[in-house]
Amino acid sequence: MHDIQQCDDYDALSHRASDHLITLIENKPDATLCLATGATPLLTYRYFVEKVRQRRTDIKHVSFVKLDEWVGLPLLSPGTCESFLQHNIVQPLGLRDDQLISFQSENIDEKECKRITDLIAQRGGLDLCLLGLGKNGHLGLNEPGGSLEPFCHISHLDAQTRRHEMLKTANHDVKSGITLGLKDILNAKEVLLLIAGEGKEAAVAHYLKASVNTAIPASFLWLHNHVTCLVDGSLYSPT
Repeated sequence: MHDIQQCDDYDALSHRASDHLITLIENKPDATLCLATGATPLLTYRYFVEKVRQRRTDIKHVSFVKLDEWVGLPLLSPGTCESFLQHNIVQPLGLRDDQLISFQSENIDEKECKRITDLIAQRGGLDLCLLGLGKNGHLGLNEPGGSLEPFCHISHLDAQTRRHEMLKTANHDVKSGITLGLKDILNAKEVLLLIAGEGKEAAVAHYLKASVNTAIPASFLWLHNHVTCLVDGSLYSPT
C-alpha cells in the first residue's frame, strides 16, 4: 500500500502526522519509532508532544531512533540532529536516556553503525520510520548517486545537503553524515513520509513518478508495502 494524502497546508499535515504517531503508540505501547529531523517534521513533533500530554498517552515503553547525524560536530552543538531531538522530543516528553537510540557524531567509524543496528534489532526492529523528502530527493543522508548503500553507513554529503538549513550554525564545513541505509528504512514495518517546504517541487515530481532511481533515493519507498505519504497541497495537485 502506498497511500498518498493531500493536506490543505503544512499545519494540517502536521496535525495528521502527529495523530498517526499517537495512534500507533496507543495500539503498540512498546513501539520503536525512527525520527527524521529538520523543518519538515518540526511542527509534527510539537503537536505530538501536546497530544501526548493532553491524552496522557503512556510512552514509557516507547523507543525513539535518530535517523541520522552530521559527522564532525560536537553532539549537542546547535544544528545537530541530536540537539534537535533533545529540544523537540526528549526534553519536552521527559524521556529516559535509554529511550533514545542515537548516533554519536565525532571520532566514529563503522562500529558506530553496528552499534545502532544492534540496538534496533534488540527492540525487534522499527515499527515506523518517519521521514522527510530532501530537496535533492534524499532520505536521511542517503544521497543521490550511481549506487546506494543498503545498510547503516557513513555517507559523503551531496553539495546541496551541505547547505542544509540546520548546518548554518556550524562553525565548519560538514562533509559527512552517518545514517540508516535504505534497507534499514525499508525493513521498518511502516513508513510515514512528510513532504513540505520550499524548493522541493522537482524532487516531489520525480518521486511521484513511482519509478525507482538511485538519483532519487526516496523513490525506493515504492518498494515498501506500507507507506503513508502526507503532502502539503501547495506541492501536489493530483490529476
